[in-house]
Amino acid sequence: MPKDPTPQNTGADKERSKQMSRPVNAREAGRQALQGGRNGASRSATRADQQRASTAGRRPNQPARRGSRGAPGRGPGRNGSRPAARAARPRRSPTSLLTWGAVVLVLVIVVVLVVVKITGGNTTASSGPPASVTSSAIVQQVSQVPASVFDAVGVSSSVAPLTPPIVIKGQPPLTFKAASGTSLPGVYYYGAEYCPYCAAERWSIITALSRFGTFKGLDNMVSSSTDVFPNTQTFTFFHATYTSKYIVFRPQEYESNQVNSSGTGYTILQQFKGNEAALVNKYDSSTYFPASLQQGANGFPFIDIGNKVLSSTSYPPSLLQGLTRDEIASTLSNAKSPVTQAIIASANYLTASICAITGQQPAGVCTSKGVVAAAKALKLS
Repeated sequence: MPKDPTPQNTGADKERSKQMSRPVNAREAGRQALQGGRNGASRSATRADQQRASTAGRRPNQPARRGSRGAPGRGPGRNGSRPAARAARPRRSPTSLLTWGAVVLVLVIVVVLVVVKITGGNTTASSGPPASVTSSAIVQQVSQVPASVFDAVGVSSSVAPLTPPIVIKGQPPLTFKAASGTSLPGVYYYGAEYCPYCAAERWSIITALSRFGTFKGLDNMVSSSTDVFPNTQTFTFFHATYTSKYIVFRPQEYESNQVNSSGTGYTILQQFKGNEAALVNKYDSSTYFPASLQQGANGFPFIDIGNKVLSSTSYPPSLLQGLTRDEIASTLSNAKSPVTQAIIASANYLTASICAITGQQPAGVCTSKGVVAAAKALKLS
């Protein structure tokens, strides 16, 4: 059993996690979502570089512009009058001084441009390892978490600040057609393989959805090595299938973790289809996520549960830093693990939200202690 990480969380850390609770896109990327297709612009917003400097407003997958340092301020000359002999020497005319000043300025600009070209012109996008088949042992550990763990954890976490889903009202139900042609309540996921916040969220999504159905074809995935919380161990839904008699799960991995041929961003995996762009534009917006999205922008991860509950980043990906996929999966049977508490508490929230669109079915899941606690916290019951 791996040792559980014990992150130190201060008030400042909690506020930082709140501010970074989900990637946020720039306005232009949001407008591209409206058009149903974008030219490779990543939408994991409010990105940070490896020093985790604040980069709010920088376009996703666009390298941070390194501002040139300003020239040191020139203070006044030395006090005291010059010797009389020096006073007789000819002074440079104002025109001459301006000319030399212009030359120096041009040289400074050229040097700055060269430095930026060499050190700051590389894209922040970086290809990670390609997808690989998830072992049956890990699938079992993630999809068959003991009911006692869900009940013991409830919606509490000893170290991680959790962000619960958002309950909305007055919206038309979201339904998708199952393979049989029957319309069932729909759960839509929008994310990207390189996105570290999506990486963390998939653990909870898979754990929750496995209480209603079965996944097949899950692949291993690793988030970007050059984004915040680099190399977060996770999965991808790109080749996965999910069957359930209660819901239809429609995942969309918009971008991969592989840099595109032009080196400007990540390769597009799944374009919008059907009403997906409309869902993202309407619900994955500042109207419902004002704390993390700018007006006119969208971001991921984004989860729409029947147009009744919306969710995004539930817990900080920092909890998974330095852990292997095996270590994360194996600890899910330990209700006292901080990692387990974050993943399972988030899964209980998602489970209660799904129960709200399935008519509280299956009853054994929807009436369990942990799910009832989540439903009460969300005021769904």
